[in-house]
Amino acid sequence: MMDRQALLKQYSALIDSEGLFIKALDLLYYAQLHYEPQISDFLPPDLSFAIEQIAKNQTDLITKRLGIFVEPERVKLFLTPEYAQAINPEAYMALLDIQYNQKFNQLAHSDALGALMALGIKRCKLGDIVVYDGGFQVAVDDGLCDYFLQNVDKIGRAGVKVKKINFEEAKVNVQLKRAISGTVKSIRLDSIIALCFSLSRSDAQKLIESERVKVNHGVVSRTDHVNKVGDLISVRGYGRLIVEEILGVTKKDRIRVVLSVVTR
Repeated sequence: MMDRQALLKQYSALIDSEGLFIKALDLLYYAQLHYEPQISDFLPPDLSFAIEQIAKNQTDLITKRLGIFVEPERVKLFLTPEYAQAINPEAYMALLDIQYNQKFNQLAHSDALGALMALGIKRCKLGDIVVYDGGFQVAVDDGLCDYFLQNVDKIGRAGVKVKKINFEEAKVNVQLKRAISGTVKSIRLDSIIALCFSLSRSDAQKLIESERVKVNHGVVSRTDHVNKVGDLISVRGYGRLIVEEILGVTKKDRIRVVLSVVTR
């Protein structure tokens, strides 16, 4: 049986005022204790990754990610014994399409999120929000679908039309990236962050030591952590980047790297 108190101490950096990590951990504990399937709220990447690791290392349960879009960031976790029957994601999630006239308005991801949460909805009841020309698609908790259909008629100053659509109509969530190339003395985490965000090494180190940096959704507090191609690095207050290429050593013994900053 997993040690709840030890896990809370180990993952203390993930505990927030909403208690989302603790709720997910308790669901995992209940599923293990009673051997009954459980389904979480929508979890951000760091929390879903942590719960998956705990389930893998300390229980005999399996986890399945439930999302609507291709490669979703925010997912519900299905925590289940191996023998349990498969579930229908549409019983737990719904997909809303929100359209507006972009001739007179230009709305962003934050506008849609703000309008939905202004109704008193917690972030954990909303999954990914995909922006497209003239609208949004939003993954929501199925139990709130009708509430949104009845209460969302405006985002900012723009009037909107909301309807429920089939999962097959989900749009591809395209990430916009801005390429950055340069050289670093080493591929340590502090060097990569300093290059990407035009910081000094000492400032980058302070961000890491204050646990504001995550690598592949897990908090990393060691400044000498060595990165590899494909790593996703999140720096709170600055943004996210991906290590795209490590190209080799220059004549001055510096390492050439290509990074991309994720802008959406």
